[in-house]
This record gives sequence, C-alpha cells and structure tokens, in this order.
Amino acid sequence: MKNSEVASYGRMGRTRRTMLVTGSTVVAGVVLAACGGEGETGKGEVDLKNHPPIKLTTNIIDKGNPTWPAFDAADKAIKGKYPWLTMEYLGGANSSFDGMTKVVADAAAGSLPDMIYAQGSQIQFYINKKTVLPISSYLSKDKAFDIADFPKVAIDMYSRAGQVYAIPYDHGPQMLWYNAELFKKYGVSPPTDKWTWDDALEAAKKITDPAQNQWGILDGGPNAGWSMAAYLGPWGGEWVDDSETKTGIASGPSLQAMQYWTDLFFKYKVNAVPGSFQGSIDEMFLQGKVGMRLGGPWTYRGWIGKLNFEAPISNWPLGSTGKRISGSMGSGYPISATTKYRDETWAYMSELVGKDPERSILWQFIKTGLGTPIRFSAMKEYEKSKFAPPNVAIVAPAEKYAALGRPISPAKFDIDKVFTEEKAALLKQEVGAKEFVDKVASRVAPILEKNKGWDKAN
Repeated sequence: MKNSEVASYGRMGRTRRTMLVTGSTVVAGVVLAACGGEGETGKGEVDLKNHPPIKLTTNIIDKGNPTWPAFDAADKAIKGKYPWLTMEYLGGANSSFDGMTKVVADAAAGSLPDMIYAQGSQIQFYINKKTVLPISSYLSKDKAFDIADFPKVAIDMYSRAGQVYAIPYDHGPQMLWYNAELFKKYGVSPPTDKWTWDDALEAAKKITDPAQNQWGILDGGPNAGWSMAAYLGPWGGEWVDDSETKTGIASGPSLQAMQYWTDLFFKYKVNAVPGSFQGSIDEMFLQGKVGMRLGGPWTYRGWIGKLNFEAPISNWPLGSTGKRISGSMGSGYPISATTKYRDETWAYMSELVGKDPERSILWQFIKTGLGTPIRFSAMKEYEKSKFAPPNVAIVAPAEKYAALGRPISPAKFDIDKVFTEEKAALLKQEVGAKEFVDKVASRVAPILEKNKGWDKAN
C-alpha cells in the first residue's frame, strides 16, 4: 500500500485529541450472534454470564497517556461485570499517521487487535480495505445501547451505505473560545447567538495590539481538511460536495469566505500570519495574548489548571447567509474483521462507550475532566462538572449545525495537498483570493472526477 493512501487518512495528529471511550449495558447479559468468528450467525447466542476466560486486545490508547486513568477505571468496572473478559491495552501511537501505518502492517500480518482506533476519515479507508466489520446488527438488537444518544453527524462519519462501522468516543464541532478578561478590558461585549463574523472582526480590531504581540484572533484560517465547512459554510461556500466528486471552492460564496479570512491577515491585521509568531496558538492564548481562539470542545482539556482568566465557549458566528454552519470531527472504535471474538468485543466496546456511570469512559471523563463526553445524556451531566468550561451547555446543540468534516473519501490526501500547496502563495501575498480559489479549483476538479463511486458498498 502506498504511503499516500495512509497519509490521506492519517494527516490529523492523534496527539491533538487524547484517546477517550465509553460503555453500555448489554440486554440480559446476552449478545445475539451477529457475524463471523466465534459466536457467528448460525452458532446460537453467546452467553456473557457464563463464558470461558478470554483475552481481547486493543490499540486505542497507551497507558502513559494522560487520559489513561479514565480508561483504567472504566476497564476495571467492565471487568467487574465480565470477570472472564480481559482487555489487553497494547498501546497507542504518537500520531494518527503512525497509528494507521501500524494498523495496515498488522492487517497484512494477520495480527490486528480485536478493537482498533480510527480517527475520523480513517474509518473509510478501513472500510475500503475490509479491515473492519459493520456493527449495525448489534445496534439493532441492543436497544439499551441507544445509538440515538450520539450526534447524527458523528455516526455518519463512521457509516457507509447504510451500515455503521464504528462508535465515536469523541466528536465535536468547531467553536469559538474567547478571553473574557480581554473582552472586558477593551469594552467588547461577549459574543451572543446573533453574533456574525463581522461582529467578530470588530471585536478583534479593538483587542489587537501588534506592539504588544496581542491579537484579536489567532487562527490559521482555512487549511483544507475537516474544518473547511466551518470556514466556508457561513458564507454559503463549500470545499467539496456531499458526493465528493465536485469542489465549490471557486464559487462566489467560497471566494467571499476566503477573502474574509485573508483580510484578517493583511487588510485588517487582526490575525497574525502563520509562522510570524513564536509558540503555538494555545500557548499564546494561555499567555493572555489572544482575544479569540477557534477550536473544538476538546481544546479546553489542555487548558485545565493553566488558565488564569475565564475562557468561555461560544457558538460559531453567523455568516452573510444568516445561517450557522460549522465543521466537525472526532474519533471512534471499530471491531477488526479478523477478530475471533466479535460478540465479546462488542460487549466490551458497548460498555466502554455506553451509559453506565462506572463502565463508560464518557462518564469517567465527567468525573476526571480528562475528556468531553459525546453522548447527549452524558453532556447533560458534564454541564454540572467542575471541569466543564463556561457556557458548555451550547456544545450539544452545536452538533446539530455542524457539518461532516469532508473530505472523508480516498481523494482526501490529494485535494487537501493541493489546497495547502496553493495557500503558501496566498500567505506570501503572491496571489489574491480570487486567483487562489481558481487555481485550486482547476487542480482539484480532475482529482474529484476520478473519485466517483468511492462510497459504494464493498
């Protein structure tokens, strides 16, 4: 397999979002046999109460990961329910690219773990390669699991042709965070539900002070990948259509959006050009040098214990269309196609990403502050947590206006690469926004033309 195939799905660093998971109750202690391997269809029911000892394996997290205590607590609770079941955590990877490369190697060697990690669009690659199993049959039989408790946009990420292939443990929309202290200092009213990107610009103008290395907003702007819907959608633009066979980057609305983000750098100078400042965006924000920072709900986890000012979360502002549209991304867990224990792996996974307060990693996140739960029911509890950011109640509703983080198809790497290459000239002011979108569109169109039919069932 070519490295570009892995890169197309492994670009987003896994370290940005640490590994999380949750759990659920299996009705009557029995999972009906749903697929191949031990406990296959036609072999009867698997008795989860009186089962011989087995050991499962997973690559979802390393025990040295800061979030491991939450996993460990959930694992021990699951072990309490199923004493015969041991899950061996083999360790994760330093990046999603490395993790995917290892999965590909393990698949070739016939040594895949029973439950594996898939960050966002990686799942589509695994579906193409028949590395993972569909789990819809389990979802239809295990009503207590309650798949409707997850955001639809998150489940869509892990689906193909009407079949669900993985359960997300982490998924969130792009949102706006702000430094409440800077807003107050410069007489800027906090964002409201009626806030537009024009309002964000006016706020940024008041806060920006280049002499003090202080910026109204600090963000790299549109850079391909999953967040493009957030950057283009408020103006009515799009990176790729739902079929991922056409690009809308050169449309009038997309051009309007690109012009806005470019003007933040060069016309209004309220956003520092990438590479022109020292440290990371998060470091600058924590130093109190940034008024607004864009990111998902997971962003706050890295700030706990480091903030010395209030940093509420706000809805993604409205664009010229008057509509609120954001992008979304996350990670999830599928069952490998080579496992000998499909039903037992589902039993473990359904607990890990389920609803039980002890066995679910989502509820362990609530207790420890080591993650943001994805289930709507868990988010209700998270809102009461001492670890929750200010105004966190808006996150769950935001999932409903968040679009799927396309592209997720095999064309992802190639078209994202084109955007990134051409953007270098835009940031050097060698081309304007119009020339930029036209050049990207001309290069991307033939790639997407060859992408037709990518989403058909295997």
